[in-house]
Amino acid sequence: MAEASRRPEPDLSGLKVLHIAPTPFFSDRGCHIRILSILRAIETRGGTNILCTYPLGRDVSGVGTHRISAVPGYENTEAGPQKGKLRADLMLLILCLRTALKEKPDLIHAHLHEGLLIGWLVRILLPWKRLVLVADLQGGLVGELDDHGFFSRRSIAPGLLRFCFRALEACLLKLPAHIFCSSGNSEQIFRIDYGTKPGRITRLDDRVDLSAYDPARVSLSVSPFPKDAFVAIYSGSLLPIKGLDVLKKLILTVTGRRHDICFLLLGYPTAEMEAFVAEHQISTQVALTGRIAFESLPGYLLLGNAGIEPKHSVSGEGSGKLLHYMAAGLALAAFPTEHNLSFAGADALATGNTPADLARRIEMLADDRALCRTAGRANRDQARAYSLEDGGETIAGIYQALGLTLGQQDARGG
Repeated sequence: MAEASRRPEPDLSGLKVLHIAPTPFFSDRGCHIRILSILRAIETRGGTNILCTYPLGRDVSGVGTHRISAVPGYENTEAGPQKGKLRADLMLLILCLRTALKEKPDLIHAHLHEGLLIGWLVRILLPWKRLVLVADLQGGLVGELDDHGFFSRRSIAPGLLRFCFRALEACLLKLPAHIFCSSGNSEQIFRIDYGTKPGRITRLDDRVDLSAYDPARVSLSVSPFPKDAFVAIYSGSLLPIKGLDVLKKLILTVTGRRHDICFLLLGYPTAEMEAFVAEHQISTQVALTGRIAFESLPGYLLLGNAGIEPKHSVSGEGSGKLLHYMAAGLALAAFPTEHNLSFAGADALATGNTPADLARRIEMLADDRALCRTAGRANRDQARAYSLEDGGETIAGIYQALGLTLGQQDARGG
């Protein structure tokens, strides 16, 4: 009887999903890696993705990508505000309207707060389409602006400006039929600070393709360090918002005491870190790769012993890089935040929240290589809970609850 009443697993075959990504996708950084993982997760359930995005960035194989034309003043792929962004969003709205009319999607999956507003406008301007709107928000808007120093740079009425953006965020969160968030921290922000009802929000942690980190399938990159060196790796944007100051302090602490520990930094922009390395004459222990393609990431991570996450964030944004470190079988040097604890557990993290705590964690792992390998294997096992397939099941379950899975979308008409 129980078998007969069990709800069938959701199937997204035949479902078209219009994704709105107001960002220069794909630019080999965390925000874009999360968006790509959501696209891939939907594909595991048979769904078809259509992506509308900015002109910058590179096309990814298998992702149907539509881009706006070049925008004066919007010229960089790094995270953060740029001139020309408002114009880019207006052009993206027009592109999304055209794409929706041509491609006839079944729903809109909007990424980031700007994407949510654009998706709502598309839905309002095409009412006969009856498009369902869902959103993926990686953190709180006000917290993200805080991380970028947006309010602190304003000398006139920063408190009023913060109030206005908080009111805007409260309005935005009421627009979608459902919200996916990237961490327990962001879920708490949306539920407690803004009163989002539990039934309208689902925590969707970042996902990883575990097969991409199978050593038998990966061609290793060339290590810039001696074979017996202990290699601690950081991957991601080299920006203050990502914990760059913490990274500098822990590198100085470790290199000042040890010569057997080296640091491989994967990411961009590199100018500030290159100057830092030159100033402190630590080029034999610190190597920067600059920007690398996301597809090449496994070949670099598998060179390491431990992965570093130096970020503290008030926006509630998750840490996707942590999951990739775990999939690569690396031990971790990360703060014991609520999000990191939920991923890896207390035993896998630093014991405190200072650069010195991260430095001690790295030195401890370097002193006990057997413990480091054991921790890496445990992390790899933990990462299995965050597969693309599992993410696809979560997304498809919400789509099903909204009446959007196989057979149901046909009943909505076109």
